[in-house]
Amino acid sequence: MHLIALNDPDLLIGLWRGTLNCYSPDTLETWDWRVLVGKIWDAHGTTISLATPFIPSSFDRAPRNPAEKINSGYKAWEYMLWIFGLGPALLHSILPEKYWLNYCKFVRGCRLLGQHSISPAELQEGNRMLCDFVSEFEVLYYQRQSQRIHFVRQSAHLLTHLGPETVRAGPLSCYAQWTMETVIGNLGEEIRQDYDPYANISQRGLLRAQMNAIQSMLPDYPLVGPAAPPRGSINLGDGYHLLCACDKVLREVSPREATAIKGYWAEKGWPNLDGWMKAVKRWGRLQLPNGQIARSCWAENRTRRALRKTTVTKACTFPTRFKYYIYLLLQVIFQNRTQFMDIQYFFRLSFGDTVHTLALASMFSPPNLQLLQASFQVVYECHHQGDQALVVFDAKEIQSVVAMVPSFQISPDGQITRPETKYFMIEKPGLDIATALGIVEDGEDGDDDIE
Repeated sequence: MHLIALNDPDLLIGLWRGTLNCYSPDTLETWDWRVLVGKIWDAHGTTISLATPFIPSSFDRAPRNPAEKINSGYKAWEYMLWIFGLGPALLHSILPEKYWLNYCKFVRGCRLLGQHSISPAELQEGNRMLCDFVSEFEVLYYQRQSQRIHFVRQSAHLLTHLGPETVRAGPLSCYAQWTMETVIGNLGEEIRQDYDPYANISQRGLLRAQMNAIQSMLPDYPLVGPAAPPRGSINLGDGYHLLCACDKVLREVSPREATAIKGYWAEKGWPNLDGWMKAVKRWGRLQLPNGQIARSCWAENRTRRALRKTTVTKACTFPTRFKYYIYLLLQVIFQNRTQFMDIQYFFRLSFGDTVHTLALASMFSPPNLQLLQASFQVVYECHHQGDQALVVFDAKEIQSVVAMVPSFQISPDGQITRPETKYFMIEKPGLDIATALGIVEDGEDGDDDIE
C-alpha cells in the first residue's frame, strides 16, 4: 500500500516538480524532467479537480487538486487514482516522451501486480515492466552522478522484488495495509461515546475477534443476513437488480432509439415487431453483482443533485450483435468482446410470461491503438459518438462501471483545452477485491416513480 500509493509517487512528483534537494555541481536547469512548475503545475492540478464529476462514486474518494492540497493530508487513495488512473493520460502532453514512457511502465507493472488474481503471463509482464522501470529510472534521472544518489531510494529498488514476492507469498493485495487501515477505521466508527475510548475500542476489537472465530467455525451460517433490496427494485437474477427511478407510463422514443431497439428485436426474432408503438417505460439504475450501481443518462439528467457520472459501463457482448444498426467504422471493435457504453436508459420488453431487461446505450469508438500500444496498455483513449452509435443489449451483459474522463490538454503557457468527444477510460483500482469482499454501493438514492 505505502510503497506504490505513497513512497514511489512522492518520489516521481518530487522529481517532476523539482522539489527534491539539488546538490552542487548539479543544477535545476539540467533537470529536463522538471516540468510541473508554475502555470503548468497549477493547470495540471485544475485538470485533476475537473475530472472529479466524471469519476463514479463507487470509486470512493476522488483526488483533490494536488496543486492546492498535496501538503494538506493527501490520502493514499487519492494518489492511487491520480498516479495510476488520471496521470498517464493527463501528463501525456506535459512530460517529455522518454519520461512519460518510463512512467507508463511503472503504472502498467503496478496495475498488473496489484490484482487479486494474477495469471502467470500477467505476473511475468508485470515483473518485467517494473524491472525495466527501475533500470531506466536510474539511467534517465540518476545518470550515475554522485550528487543524485538520493534519487535512488529503497522504495524504487523494492519494486524489483514485487514479482518474486508474489510467487512466494501470493498477490500483493492479500497482505497490503488496506485491510488493516480499514479495520482501524471501522473500529473507530463503532465507538459511540468518548468516555474511556481505549476500553471501548478494546471491547469492540474483542467482539470482532469472537464474531470472526464463530464465522470461521460455522462458514455455512452467515452471522449477518443479506441486505434488503432497495424499495421498488426488481430482482433480475444472477446478482442484478433493476432500481428506480422509473416511468409509470409508456414514453415515446426518438427515431434513432427506435431504430436501435427494432434492430435488436429483429435479430432476436421476437414477435409483434410491427405492432410496437415505439414507446417504453424507462428505468434509471441497475445494481451489478460486483456491488456497483450503473446509472443512466436519463436518470442523472433529471436530478438536481450534483452527482458524479456513473453511466459509463463495461459490457461483454457478442461480435455480431450490432451489425444491423451500427455504422461500418465500428466493426473493428467486434474482434474484442469488451465494449464501453454510455447508458441512456434501461427498459423491459414482455412477451407472454417472458420479460427481457435491456439497456439502450451509446457505444464509444474503438481505442486509439497507437496510443494504447505506446503506453503499454495504460492509456485507453476513445471518442464518445452520441446518438450516432446507439445500441441495445441485454442488461446482464454489463460487467462493471468505469470512468470516462475528458482528455484535457495543457498548452505550454498553462491554458487548458477540452476536446469535445475525446475521453480516456479508468477502471476502479482493486474492484476485484471489493467484489470478493461483497462491498455493495448504497442504492437508496433513487427518486420516486415518474408520472
